Amino acid sequence: MKKVFITLLALVALSTAANAQYNNAIGFRLGYGSTAFGSELSYQGFVSDINRIELDLGLNFTRPLGMSAAAIYQWHWFLAGGFGAYVGPGVTAYLSESHFGLGVGGQLGIDYQFPAPIQLSLDVRPMYGLFGSYVGFHYGASLGLRYAF
Repeated sequence: MKKVFITLLALVALSTAANAQYNNAIGFRLGYGSTAFGSELSYQGFVSDINRIELDLGLNFTRPLGMSAAAIYQWHWFLAGGFGAYVGPGVTAYLSESHFGLGVGGQLGIDYQFPAPIQLSLDVRPMYGLFGSYVGFHYGASLGLRYAF
C-alpha cells in the first residue's frame, strides 16, 4: 500500500510540473515587416487565466534608424503538448530622426512552452498607421525567444 501511495504521489507531482503555467515571460523578438527589420525587448504577463498583456520596445535596423513601442492585449489558449495560440488588439508608436507614427492593429501567433522555462513564439502583427509618416496598412512577422518565470 505504501508503494502505491508513493507512486500516486509521484505521478501527481510530475503531472503538475509538466503542466506548470508561467505567469510572466521576458525576452526578445526578431522580425521583419513592411517598413523595417529589427528586434524588440518583449515582456508578457498574464492578467487572468487566458488573458495577458505584451509590451515591446524595439529598434529598427533599416534606414532611417528608429525606435518603436507596442502594447498588445491577448487572449491566449493553451493547446496540447506545451503549444499555445493567441490573438488580440494593440497599439504601436514609432519614432526616428524624421518620422513619427501611431497605429492600431493586432497580433496573431503561436507559442511553445518548453519543459524548461523557455518560450518560443511565432506571430504576425498587422497594423494600420493612423497619423504621422506611416499612414496606411503595415505588417510584421516575428520570432520570439523568452525566459518564462
